[in-house]
Amino acid sequence: MNVGLSAALTAGCERLCAWSDLLDEINVFPVADADTGRNLKISLSPLIGLDGSMARRRRQLIASATGNSGTIAAAFLSPFLEKIAESPLSHAVSAGRSAAWQAVADPKPGTMLSVFDELDKAAGSLSGNPEKADIDHIVDVLAEAVGSTVRQLPQLEQAGVVDAGALGMFIFFEGFFRHLIGDTMALEPIGRRFRGSLHVAGAVGPTGYVGYCVNAVLSVPDAAGVPDMTAPLGDSVVALPDGDRVRLHLHTRNREETRDRLQSVGRIIQWKEASMEVEMPKTTTLGATRAVHLMTDAAGSISRSEARELGITLLDSYLVTGDARVPETLFDEKRLYRQISAGHRVTTAQASVFEKYQSYQSVVDRYRQVVYLTVGSVYTGNFNAAERWRNKNGNTDRFMAVDTGAASGRLALIVRMTAHSTRAEKSMNRTADIARQYVDNCDELVFLDQLKHLAAGGRISRSKGFFGDLLGMKPVIRPAKDGAAKVATLRKRKDQLPFALDYLSARFSKNEPLTLLLQYADEESRVRKEILPRFRNHFPRSRILVTRLSLTSGAHMGPGTWAVAYCPEI
Repeated sequence: MNVGLSAALTAGCERLCAWSDLLDEINVFPVADADTGRNLKISLSPLIGLDGSMARRRRQLIASATGNSGTIAAAFLSPFLEKIAESPLSHAVSAGRSAAWQAVADPKPGTMLSVFDELDKAAGSLSGNPEKADIDHIVDVLAEAVGSTVRQLPQLEQAGVVDAGALGMFIFFEGFFRHLIGDTMALEPIGRRFRGSLHVAGAVGPTGYVGYCVNAVLSVPDAAGVPDMTAPLGDSVVALPDGDRVRLHLHTRNREETRDRLQSVGRIIQWKEASMEVEMPKTTTLGATRAVHLMTDAAGSISRSEARELGITLLDSYLVTGDARVPETLFDEKRLYRQISAGHRVTTAQASVFEKYQSYQSVVDRYRQVVYLTVGSVYTGNFNAAERWRNKNGNTDRFMAVDTGAASGRLALIVRMTAHSTRAEKSMNRTADIARQYVDNCDELVFLDQLKHLAAGGRISRSKGFFGDLLGMKPVIRPAKDGAAKVATLRKRKDQLPFALDYLSARFSKNEPLTLLLQYADEESRVRKEILPRFRNHFPRSRILVTRLSLTSGAHMGPGTWAVAYCPEI
């Protein structure tokens, strides 16, 4: 594939990832289930770092497609990718537009389909390689198409927002086209362009749909005829043919009946379902009661659901396994540890500078003041990237980064404590000062089961990792601001819990009110049933939380790892 084209596709997807939270917040059609941004982020992730054969990448795109928005986007992009490298842009767009319309059982204007229509018309006038004037025109046409969606569907008009899927494809294509001609400085903040139509009215409540969202894959003799055959099986049906298979998305009120009827169409080789009884946030700004919004890195042990509860924004890192590059908060944790245990190579990657900058722009676009609590600079370059963006864009009075020097659970605890302590705080500087107090007082012990995973990731030499495992060593480390420091080396797994209790007892009295954060990699049951009760008995006045270790930390530390982050009352 052409290198410039590959980079443009990556830029489009990275920009979409950076604004995905906003898409979730305004997602009210076809149902208000707050997952459009998430589904597009998962579905288009194969475009990031696109290389290798086009056929393989197309299959990855189709295999990743999920949800209504993600499946329709994949239906467009599959033929688009196939043609764009060797055909005029207009041909690729037309092929994608036709495939997307054919994939939807009940297509409606006022959705991303309208964006594809307008893109098809605008691209049809191009005779050669697009220039800046051409791209300016295409972007304006697409923006107008998105802006008009609020008047085309009753749900959108009631909520007072544009269609989330349509906005998502606008964000993708603006990033793609601007990068294609080297004009990314012209990217306009989304809130400025669509001012007044990105805030859901308070009247929008639950989805109103009692049933299930189903994503399935069928093996069929005639994939082309499946869209018509599956249309009566549910609502919001999208069928994406792929050779002798069909990737299917639908909403159903009776999952058993739907599954039985699908089996008469073809053989079900994959089936995923999720309840749709989801409550939509009453406002589009999660944590809207806060005067100062908090942002942090997903490499801290905070899940997407926990971030939503706390009202904070996460910046993802990526897990890379085989050909797949997936945002860590959207990676299946069970799959991760299965692959590591099977000896498959799993690595991690930071978001690109472009994606980071777009993420900072996204939070500043939506919140008046933002404090970004970053992973320690010894682990990533996020703090320095944030400082460069802050100074370059003149946002010194609205955006502030704090280098916590922390990672994994220590970062998670710093963020949690800061979030709870600053709910009523109106000063960005004061919020940052409070965060720094927790930076000084929070600490963490991490208990590894094997050294070889750190060795594989380059954290220690392979020889040290090999001989450590050979001798049965169980290292205890502290992720500090200058890197991971070894605290002790234990001989047996059963020694870990007594060491942790003795270590903390030497520093804190039994009745001191601590906040403790227990984390697990792949052994949740062990932490909850064996470790948690001992901590409760040892520190009865402490508040003890349990969560999953961040997957980037888990990828480096491996299965069997657990940790305890701790903070005294300030």
